[in-house]
Amino acid sequence: MLLVRNDRLMDMIYLRVDKKEVVTHEMSKGRPGFALLFFLIGTTIGLFSTWCLWSTPSLAVLTACPAPQIHEKEKGFVLIGIMTAAKYVDTRAYNVWRTWAQHVPGKVLFFVAENTTSIHSDIPLVRLKGVDDSYPPQKKSFAMVKWMADNYMDSFSWFLRADDDLYIKGESLERLLRGLDASRSHAIGQAGLGNSAEYGLLALGQSDNYCMGGPGVVLSRETMRKVSPHLQYCLEHLLTGHEDVELGRCIRKHVGVACTWNYEMQTLFHNNQSTSNDAYTGSLDEVKAAITLHPIKNPSVMRRVHSHVRMTKLKELREKRAILISEMSLTPSISLKRNEPSTLQDMPIFSFIDNNRIIFCSDGVNCPRHTLEQRTRGEMGRIVTQLFDDFNANARQRGRVLQFQNLQYGYERIIPKYGVDYIMDMILWFKKFRPPHRTTLSVRRHAYVQQSFSPLTRISENSIRSKLYGEKANASDHIHLILPLKGRSGVFARFATHLRNTCMRSNRISLVVVLYSSDDEDETRKKMDEISSFMNVKIVEMRDEPFSRGIALTRGSSHLPDDSLLFLTDVDMLISCDALRRIQLNTIYKAQVFFPIVFSEFSPDSWSENDRLLADSFHYGRRRGYFRHFGYGLAAMYKGDLHSIGGFNTSITGWGMEDVDLFEKAVKSPSHRVIRSPEPGLVHIYHPIHCDPSMPIAQLAMCQGSKAASLSSIDSLVQSLNHLS
Repeated sequence: MLLVRNDRLMDMIYLRVDKKEVVTHEMSKGRPGFALLFFLIGTTIGLFSTWCLWSTPSLAVLTACPAPQIHEKEKGFVLIGIMTAAKYVDTRAYNVWRTWAQHVPGKVLFFVAENTTSIHSDIPLVRLKGVDDSYPPQKKSFAMVKWMADNYMDSFSWFLRADDDLYIKGESLERLLRGLDASRSHAIGQAGLGNSAEYGLLALGQSDNYCMGGPGVVLSRETMRKVSPHLQYCLEHLLTGHEDVELGRCIRKHVGVACTWNYEMQTLFHNNQSTSNDAYTGSLDEVKAAITLHPIKNPSVMRRVHSHVRMTKLKELREKRAILISEMSLTPSISLKRNEPSTLQDMPIFSFIDNNRIIFCSDGVNCPRHTLEQRTRGEMGRIVTQLFDDFNANARQRGRVLQFQNLQYGYERIIPKYGVDYIMDMILWFKKFRPPHRTTLSVRRHAYVQQSFSPLTRISENSIRSKLYGEKANASDHIHLILPLKGRSGVFARFATHLRNTCMRSNRISLVVVLYSSDDEDETRKKMDEISSFMNVKIVEMRDEPFSRGIALTRGSSHLPDDSLLFLTDVDMLISCDALRRIQLNTIYKAQVFFPIVFSEFSPDSWSENDRLLADSFHYGRRRGYFRHFGYGLAAMYKGDLHSIGGFNTSITGWGMEDVDLFEKAVKSPSHRVIRSPEPGLVHIYHPIHCDPSMPIAQLAMCQGSKAASLSSIDSLVQSLNHLS
């Protein structure tokens, strides 16, 4: 059934084509001329329904489409219209479509100018005829609202006008709107009166306001019904250049309602006041209470916020599941004695947390204290939030509220079989707000929290990667080792010989040598010819260019496609085939990069006699070496990910710093996760380090620190001091 509205004929024509028979409205019965006329008109309108006209003498066209196919019986809760421009339709808009737009209780449409195209065929675009991307977008905004009213008035209860830099939490939006009556006039959003420079200059009455367009404007079906006939008039009588101000003025004049005057709307329809580039790049605490978040102009930040929202939802579902399982199985109450160690070594030890900043590892020889990891900091923040949500669940009835002030100190321990235990000493505000006993006190309380691990489940490797990352989980079966090299032909011979002996049967590795000119270059090339018989070897010539590891790794990777798995390595490394397998498993295209923690040998002069007798380098005694937690030189990632996180800083020359810079970029990347873990299959053979005094101060300090740390173990130092005493 095709339903076409013709405003000039003021009649509804129903057409059904079945075996070449046309059935028209009753008014055409017995009048073949009218039947033919209506058939021709209906067919013409159907064929050209791409252009949906609503015109006036003073304005050529206010709204037109091609619209997505409209089904007469299509129903939904909320219709969200998003304004975007041609330069953002394949970036911001498409990221909206692939993230939160898939989780709303209704329909999402993207409104663009007349001639806008997209490389993505799945994004639902509505092209507005006669509308361009000029700014300010009053015409586009009014045309979008008019189009939604004309095409979906009776299909949705609520309508939301949004921009392409808005994030919407669909479930939170539904919870808010389910408690309201869409048959009454509502305009919901964050009320505005203009900024300090514009206050009093927007022609607003004393009781007038407008819903700020950035955080989104929600209109009920009744509001849309009343305002839609007047949108053309309002567009022709603008008083300012702000489309959200003018839409609010139009609603106030013709519907009789203003935007919601409610302080809470600043939290629910949240507008981040920082600069647009910094919004939502740091802490995401403001996400929890919000329904909409604005502005998010960077697509990677949009994905970061969406990942945070979905992970929060997953965490809530897991907590509910754990509670249900606990209630069904009658699990005993929480106890700090859930682990019964059989030996002293099995006893889990608490780490001490000082004021949420420094953690003291009581069982760590080489790390008496260090800054609190982001994992622990974020988890403790979530625990505190959950605790106070539970405390204040019935705050209104009890007439009191608890507010978190700060963390004095805490303890944390991980029991691999069971979960994580926390003990937190907190300072909080105790407020009684019910008269006549109003008071505010600062009190100190302890909280004992247990997070339990879910039961172990056996699942295939490919299955879990596919569930977590979808198409991103397609792991490459080939690894490209990128090796910068200048001189050191003997060390390269050791590297190549070991690689050949341990991985001779593997056909899934290639070696890309970025070669600088040196005195022993001929010997290096001979060794490359030898190993080329069992693996693909490619030489990238750098000749007499100044040595720069960042430039070399960038140049070496530039010859490979984006979906190539890279392992950025060093000539002093010994690599096992097991390590290459774990590199492959821990690296995920467009999702995860891997910075392995390598075992770094001390100077052999400090080794024990037993260590000197061992010919195999894959031994991990405390006197022999240490896992270099502060080293980031070795990294595994796909070539496309190396580029997307920012690549190497090619202005850094000499020793070090380029790896730290790349690691910091990876950590800050909102679209990638960084994995670090000790890798026993990667051993760094000791060699003397020369620190050029002409290095920049920070680079020189890092070089000297690495040189000192690699000379000998603490055990060797203690033994030397004992001999001196």
